Amino acid sequence: MKRLLLLISTSILLCCVSLPAFAGSPSYDVAEPQKAAWARSLGFLAQELAVCQEHCGNDAACLDKCKQVHDHRMEFEYKRLTAGKADKGADWTCWPSCPLCGMNREKFQHSRMLLEYDDGSVFPACSLHCAAVDIAGNLDLFPEQILVADYDGHELIDAETATWVVGGDIPGVMTKRGKWAFAAKAAAEAFIKAHGGSLASFDEAIKASFEDMYQDTRMIREKRKLRRAKMEEAPAK
Repeated sequence: MKRLLLLISTSILLCCVSLPAFAGSPSYDVAEPQKAAWARSLGFLAQELAVCQEHCGNDAACLDKCKQVHDHRMEFEYKRLTAGKADKGADWTCWPSCPLCGMNREKFQHSRMLLEYDDGSVFPACSLHCAAVDIAGNLDLFPEQILVADYDGHELIDAETATWVVGGDIPGVMTKRGKWAFAAKAAAEAFIKAHGGSLASFDEAIKASFEDMYQDTRMIREKRKLRRAKMEEAPAK
């Protein structure tokens, strides 16, 4: 099963990632406290590369793409591990886009999140949806700090102590059912009065995110499919 998941994830990367060619494998210097986590990442990436190469057979173009994806993933994992603590005032300047969906985090600064794991790595999400996906995919890592934007002021606050609102008439980011965080309970109650929804804890909000994951993923795929179709039709007009 693990081998199958590696093959599926690698195939998705081959289809979706368009990268410049690399002359050779990059090398990275990692501080002593992070070497164990870096070694784990390299081991997984090497296994992923091996599965990709096996899938390619003797196809040189495919093997080259495997190498490009591997190097790109290595660069991302290095940046994720060595990013350090975030500048909470303008973290989107350090991490302008969500690594999972590619959405602009400054544009969605009212919903953005920042996860800081116990191995020193960081995941800059555009929304609770993408944060939940990353948390589920990193079961061996413990999130030491989970930050989320205050819906009104946009500053990063502790997601676990924030007051959340689930639902309402404003669609969420990467989700149909909105899930918003507020620094003050009074602000959350004012939002509910204007837009509907219900008060929730962080645990309840992230549970709702997982409950919505299937339908939200279908919705996102359909939207992207429609957008691609429109782009393909545009030159003919």
